[in-house]
This record gives sequence, structure tokens and C-alpha cells, in this order.
Amino acid sequence: MKKKLLNLSIVALATIFLAGCSKEENLTANLVGLGGDTWTKGPIDEWISTNYTTPYNIEVKYKWDRSELGEIYKNVVPIKEDLVVPVMDIIKKTWIDPYVAVKGADFMKTYTQKQFYLAGSPSYNSNGTITLGTAEAGRKIVLLDLNTFNPTNKPAVKQILHTMHHEFGHILNQNIAVTPDYQRITPGDYTATWFNIFRGAYSATAALDKIAYEADFWGKGFVTPYARSNKDDDFVETLSTLLEGGSANFDNIVNNLFVFDGLYIKRNGKGVYEQNIDGRSKLLRKKAIVIAYMKDSWGIDLADLQAKTQAAIEANSPTADFNSLLGPAKTYGTITINPQKLTGLSAKFLAAYNTANTNMQTGNTTTLKSYYIDNISLIFTTANKVILRVNFMDPTAAVGVGFNADFDYNVTNVNGTVTMVYAAPQPTTTTYGNARLVETYLTALTTYFNNQQFNIRWVDDIVPQSKSIFGGLVKTADPTSYLFGTL
Repeated sequence: MKKKLLNLSIVALATIFLAGCSKEENLTANLVGLGGDTWTKGPIDEWISTNYTTPYNIEVKYKWDRSELGEIYKNVVPIKEDLVVPVMDIIKKTWIDPYVAVKGADFMKTYTQKQFYLAGSPSYNSNGTITLGTAEAGRKIVLLDLNTFNPTNKPAVKQILHTMHHEFGHILNQNIAVTPDYQRITPGDYTATWFNIFRGAYSATAALDKIAYEADFWGKGFVTPYARSNKDDDFVETLSTLLEGGSANFDNIVNNLFVFDGLYIKRNGKGVYEQNIDGRSKLLRKKAIVIAYMKDSWGIDLADLQAKTQAAIEANSPTADFNSLLGPAKTYGTITINPQKLTGLSAKFLAAYNTANTNMQTGNTTTLKSYYIDNISLIFTTANKVILRVNFMDPTAAVGVGFNADFDYNVTNVNGTVTMVYAAPQPTTTTYGNARLVETYLTALTTYFNNQQFNIRWVDDIVPQSKSIFGGLVKTADPTSYLFGTL
């Protein structure tokens, strides 16, 4: 009975629709994506033909076609047409061109996906995750969430590039499989519920939550939560992270893996941190296998491809000068320097830091209890002042119980060249009172900055590919004397 009613309803609707149309109207015109797939080619199509179809035999579809999305029950919107060329241009310059530079155009013509489909919104999944890209049998890639794309937004560029390297990594792995030794590094930590690894899932205390979150993938030897999903995605996530994130990003992950006691890193009585040796070793072993795989299987020097990829990202989405980003009410207000978390600090700075630290521990064991320096910060509070904050610890107290000692410097900044002069008199509030207590032992450190001129700049010539990760100060009169820190 219901079937008959349904049929009648359809007939009635069709009758009403036809009755409302004049005889002159064309009822046979096709709609792109709804039965018709032809339209007048324009500048976008010509650009695609010149940059993708002709040189690499790649089709790029951007007109709406629900059938390209697979899961047709999901609501996904088309890409804005004015974003098609910017998206595909950045992909060509930061993904295709670096590969061509190290391996040649024929390599990309042979192995790259042969069809791209572009969509404007992400695909939302029932487990709370979103899909930003998919690949089908190494022949087609769907890129989603493109309607907010801005080529000057470096994180957005890196997000797309990460997806591209991830999906292309699958193609490479499907053609020549990575050694089974890779999956033997973390065999027991793959999980189908990897999507439960997210900020906010571990603790209501933000600092504790961050520690537990990072321990659940980095601490277990995985570069991303998604890498824990299975061995193949683990491999391509490591490859894509090394290429999209760069060498400094990966090294910074490894160098910051420590063993925690609640909120605080475990350390011995002299402040030496306990490293997460297991997590560090697993990440480094995976990196070594990826490097060997790319070289032995494809003849690609990963470091060369990595450098060209990072250079392409910087060329197309340049990072602003560090001096323009550093200061009160700017992007960065503090530089934190912790030699236990950094490699590459200058010997001259480390000599001053270590001398001060040794003097703290041996200077007055009765009064100061062998305090040690944990880290220091340069805090740019106003246009004319910077605070050198020395964070020091009491080895006889509970882990994490520490003190701040603040030292004021007057600053003049001329086009990124700053002169630091020790301020007199110093304030007398609590943190400055702590400074008076320990300043005798910190002379080597405070003198390092006093009456000295520094260039505020990125240090990517010292630590390659480190822009936006580290910012530093280099002595104008002595380029071999410098420091940098996390931002």
C-alpha cells in the first residue's frame, strides 16, 4: 500500500513540475555534476592543462561531482573556483617541483596520482575526526577543506603539503615496500582508536594534559597520533613529517622527550634531566629506515629533498623577519633557552651559562643549598626593556619547586640590532630580591649580555629549517657568539 502511494506521489510531483514549464524552455540541458560533465573551458582549465595535464598527465577536477567523494551521504561543499589555481600552484611548487629537482619529471609522471578532486569543506567522521584527504589505489587523491586556504598562511600550506606527502608515500610504499623491520620498532602500540589521542582527553589541568598527550604518541615513538593507526600510516606519517616539517622540527621533537614526574621532568640532584631513551630511540630508528628506504629504493637523498621542500615552502609562504615579530604585544614576547633541550648553542654562550651554573652549585652550599640553573628566558616587556629571567632550583626540595631571579636590561633597538645595558638601580620586588641573593654567582651570565650589541634574527643558518621554532640573538661584533631558544 505504501509503495502505491509513493508511486502516486512521484507521478503527481512530475505532473505539477511539467505543467509549470512553458514549451519554450529547454528541459534537456545538463548540469555539471548532475548528469553533465561539460562546460566552456576557461583560464582555470588552461592553467591546469599547462601545469598538470600536459607535463604529468594529471587531471584536476574542481566542478561539483558528488560521485567523486565516495561516501555520498556526507555533506561536503565544492571548492571556491578562485582558490583552485592558488591551491594547485602551491602543491606544484612545494610538492612536485622539489621531487622533480631531485629525481626528474619522468619519476613524477610515472608515480604520481593521475586525478585530483578538490572540495571546499572537510569530511566529518562519526568518531569525531575529520578527513582532509584520501587516496584511491594510488591513482586518485581527494583534497578537502580548501575553502579557507590562504597561500600566505604557512600552517595551511604545510597542512596540504603533509597530506600530499602522506598520500604519495603510500604510492611509493605500495610499489616498493619498506622493510618489515620498520613495523617491528613499535609493534604493540598500534591502535584502531588512535583518534582518542587529542588535547583535553587526559586531564583538566592543561599542563598535565599536554604532557600526557605528547607521551601517548611522541613518547611511544610515533610522530603523530595518526601514525599509531597502523604500520603503513606510521611509515608515511614519518616520511611526510620529515619533509613537510623539516629537520629542525623532527630533531626538536626528539630532543624534548623526557621522563616526567607529574608536571616536572625527573632529574638528578644537579639538575640533569632524565631522557625518554626509549621514545627517542624509536623515533630515530624510524627516521634512519625512512632515509635508507628513499635512498636504496628510489635513489633519493632525503636530506636533499627535505632542504628543497623547505626552501620551496619558505619561498612561497615567507616567514616575516624575526625582529618584526619579537616584542611586547607581538607574536613572540619571550625566548626560552634551555641547553638540555637544544643543540647548537654557541660555545661562548655555553661557557658563560655553565660557569654561572657551576658557581651556583658550589658558591654557598649552606645558604643556597647548591641551587642550580634550570633554564633562562629573555622577556621583552616594553620597547625599551628586556628581563633576563634565571629560573633556578633547590635540589633538596620537591621536584619542580623553583625560583625566578629577574635582571633588568635597558634596550635600544635599531632595525633589529639591540644594545643591552644592565639597568641601575634594579627593582626590589620578590623576583628581583632573588636576583640580589644569587647575582654574585651569575656574573659570567649577566656580563655576557651587559653592554653588548646583538642582531635579533632567525638562526636557520645555524640550525637549518628552524624558522618559527627557534629565534636568536647573535653578537654583532662576534658572529661565533650567539644564543637561541624556543618561542
